[in-house]
Amino acid sequence: MTFKPANIPTNDSKRVQAVVRTGVLDTNSTELYDVYCLLAKEITGCPVSWTGVIDADRQFVLARDGFPDEVPIEMPRKQTLCQFALEKTNPLIINDMTKDKRFMFHPAVTDIGVKFYAAFPIITSDGYILGTLCVSDNRVRKLSKHKIDLLISLAQKLAYQLEVQVAQRKSTAETTINIMHKLMSNFADISLHNAISILKFLINDVITSEEKKLIIKLGIGESNEGDIYISKYGIKLQEQLNMNIGTLKRIKNLSEDEDELMDMLSKIEG
Repeated sequence: MTFKPANIPTNDSKRVQAVVRTGVLDTNSTELYDVYCLLAKEITGCPVSWTGVIDADRQFVLARDGFPDEVPIEMPRKQTLCQFALEKTNPLIINDMTKDKRFMFHPAVTDIGVKFYAAFPIITSDGYILGTLCVSDNRVRKLSKHKIDLLISLAQKLAYQLEVQVAQRKSTAETTINIMHKLMSNFADISLHNAISILKFLINDVITSEEKKLIIKLGIGESNEGDIYISKYGIKLQEQLNMNIGTLKRIKNLSEDEDELMDMLSKIEG
């Protein structure tokens, strides 16, 4: 006998779109999600925990605890345990996988010896299952109702965090695009790279000597004994852009993530 993949949910196309909207696929932000795995282990006593999202073809792990480092952070969807948790919003809890027809022939059971597995769906406010928060053990277990309720609540908090991050990214994009349109109205032929240099200067970020020359040439800054200060025109421009310096720094560190910003801004070029 061989392991058979789960059926595809009827709403999978829209579900996958919801996964893509989270923006977490192919990212490396485990520090944002490690706490969920740690708490899941503490609550259940299981030695292994992980959380991740599942798109049309794969499961992408956001964080994990108890896995060897060499285990990849993504796996083909059809080979995962968690694909079965996409069918219903209720937790999927298997006390003994060796006795469950869906899992008894899965390599995790036959080769690694996993017996207990519990998956708690990460469900959006509009009902789409993004992925799971899971625990497993190589011995048979049974979770109390209290522990199950705690894990359900933990998965709900993770779903809420992912949705908040989506809203923040949307707000960041809208704010940045608005700023870019205003910059382009002041400097008709400005390139995206030069626009980024202006923004870096206006939020007091470090700029290169070439960027300083650009700022002075555009009249946004003034040179004084080797240093550069914002000009009256620069202050007026800053007010026109309605830039909240602290907020902009917190949302997007321009100097550290310029490639991502360029990708976002390129969508409005021209």
